[in-house]
Amino acid sequence: MKTKTFFFALLLIVATSTLSAQNIQGTWKSLDSSGRSTPEGYTVLKHITSTHFIWTMFDKEGNIISGASGIYTLKDGVYTEKILYALPGMTSWKGKSATYEVKVEGKKMWISGYLEFDQNRKVQNEENWEIVE
Repeated sequence: MKTKTFFFALLLIVATSTLSAQNIQGTWKSLDSSGRSTPEGYTVLKHITSTHFIWTMFDKEGNIISGASGIYTLKDGVYTEKILYALPGMTSWKGKSATYEVKVEGKKMWISGYLEFDQNRKVQNEENWEIVE
């Protein structure tokens, strides 16, 4: 009986972890960010797969003007990005990390944390996103 209880608990933990990771996968549209302002008429999208992310900002004509990409982890509600690739204007962030607490409810995602430029400089950031269907 103890063995069955253990395996059931283990299965529940794995299923919960998988569900959390799946909740953030998809294409998200930025609604608000304390870390960057989006010019009027511009759009920011973040695409999250099972292992990678990419965000891009594009203008009214669909031209990408900024963006960065890399890998991420999600564990116990903590979402950590490592920026590996960047468009001009974001290259100083290559190799840097961002650590956020993440919350998803329905079609909305909120992240709150910081971008770590170096040991002495952490930039507080909060972002609100909505899933694109």
